[in-house]
Order: sequence, then C-alpha cells, then structure tokens
Amino acid sequence: MVRRRSIGLLLHPREEHRDRDLAAAIARAGAHGFDTWTAVSQPEEAVRSHRDDAALLVTVGGDGTFLLGARLAAPLGIPVLGVNRGQLGFLTDVDLPAMAGAIDTFAEGRHRIERRSLLDVRRAGEGADDGRFEALALNEVVVKSDGLNLARIRVEVEGELLGEFDADGVIIATATGSTAYALSAGGPPVDPRVRALVVVPLAAHAVITRPVVLPEAVSIDLTVLWGRGFAGADGHVEAPLSPGSRLEIRPGPELQVVQIGAMPFVRRLREKVRFGMPLKEAHDAPDGHRVHERQAVDADGPAATDVGAASEGG
Repeated sequence: MVRRRSIGLLLHPREEHRDRDLAAAIARAGAHGFDTWTAVSQPEEAVRSHRDDAALLVTVGGDGTFLLGARLAAPLGIPVLGVNRGQLGFLTDVDLPAMAGAIDTFAEGRHRIERRSLLDVRRAGEGADDGRFEALALNEVVVKSDGLNLARIRVEVEGELLGEFDADGVIIATATGSTAYALSAGGPPVDPRVRALVVVPLAAHAVITRPVVLPEAVSIDLTVLWGRGFAGADGHVEAPLSPGSRLEIRPGPELQVVQIGAMPFVRRLREKVRFGMPLKEAHDAPDGHRVHERQAVDADGPAATDVGAASEGG
C-alpha cells in the first residue's frame, strides 16, 4: 500500500478545472486518504511546496504538460502519472475518463515504476554576452544555427572528439526523446528501457554523418566554433549561442514514471507515429494523421514528443 500523503494535479491554465472526470478522480483520491492540490498558474512553486508530502504528481493534458511535470518532479523524487485529455499523446498512457481508476490502482500499489533519466545541460565557454543557461530535459537538448547560415559545432564525448559538424544543428536525445524531434531528423527510435542517448546532426555537411547511439551515462560537450544560434531543452527553453559557447550535457536526475496498463513500446510506435505503415495506409488512416504533416497537438505548448514537431516549438 502507498503511504497516505498527497496527490498533485498539474493542469494547464486553460484546462477545465470542474471537469467531471477530474472531480471523480479527486473524490477517489480522497477516499483513499490522499489530500489533493493543484499546480496551475505557478506550478514550480506549488510542486516545490509539496516536496515532502507528495506521493504522486498527475499531469493532465498532453505531452507538453508531461514534460513540464517531469522537469519539476524528477529532482524532488516525486513519481509522475501522465493523463491524456484527448489528444494524441506519446508520453501519456491514461485517458482522462480512466483517471479515477488509475488513482485506485496507484493507491492499492498495483502500478509499476519505470525510471527514465533526464539530461542536465549548462552553458559554459567563452561566448560573449550569452549569459547563464541551465535546464533539465527529458526529451532532448538541441543546438541550432540561427536559420540564416550553418554553424560549426564540435561534439565531444567523454573528452574525445566525435566530430565537427557544419550543420543546421545537433540533437542530443534520450531514449524517451528518440521518438520526438530526433526521429523526424532521421534518428532511430529507442525503447525507453534502453539506457541510451542518440546524437543526431541536422543537415550536416560532412563526408559521413549518421546518428550515433551512446550510453546514457556519458558526458557530452557541444561547442559552437563559428556561427550563431541557440540552445533549447524539450522545446521550451531557449538561449542564444555565439562563437566559443559550450554546452555541457551531463546525466540528470531520474524520473519515476507511473505505469498503469502501459502500451508496449513497439505497439505505441506503430499506432501513434505510424512507424512501418505503408504510405497508402497512412494517408487513409481514420484519424487523418500523416507522419510528416503532424502538427503540435498539445495546447500547453510545443508538442516536442510528436514526430515532426521542431524542438524549438515550430
């Protein structure tokens, strides 16, 4: 049995707080002895104030809400359950009408915890006037050129030079993020149970350039040698980069993802991103989703987990 503490609900400000499914879930939590609280307008402050009593943070929305919840909860050791409010979410397993039942399953200890690592990224180096930049990312860290010209980006792994790429950018994706921006850029989909990172150069001008899969515990440094651009984390955090700027990417905290009847990864890949589906079938699919035409589906921000969604929020 789960210790009787509290359950937080991370909601987007546009979410309907009086939704009957939410009300039913809150009532169910109370029946199991949990206090409930919401994180809406100031989510960081709300989650931090419950760091000592929160047994669970439930993100209600789509993948953007889940990514925010992951960044807030992982450093505090709070498990996260993703609830999908109706859109096509890759990270969220529970639909809103099933939320009350999921609370039952959690309270009765019939859930499973899947651990996923975040990336900790910090800016260093000699870039002029770039300022401070620190972020956590569950999906990916991206360095991109300014869009007008290429940038030369040095990639070092554990102090060893991997390459210097004249490119539109470089993506460093976790296994969780391998089905997001990295996949649309030609990277391989990686089962989240595989403890790996994927390095994906973006439109690089090089003799040989392919995505590279590395152990997730390695340290990676990205240095802008020439050109200008920006750094992003999970499609929400951006910071300017100039020649000499260096990003230090290190293993971050672990996220505890609450799994309740989760869809197997291979099925999720096939059904949610149409992986391996013949083109005619993809175009004739009932829901009208076409892999290379998918738009952001989460009203809470850039759906960085959706194939084809640019990490910077495009």
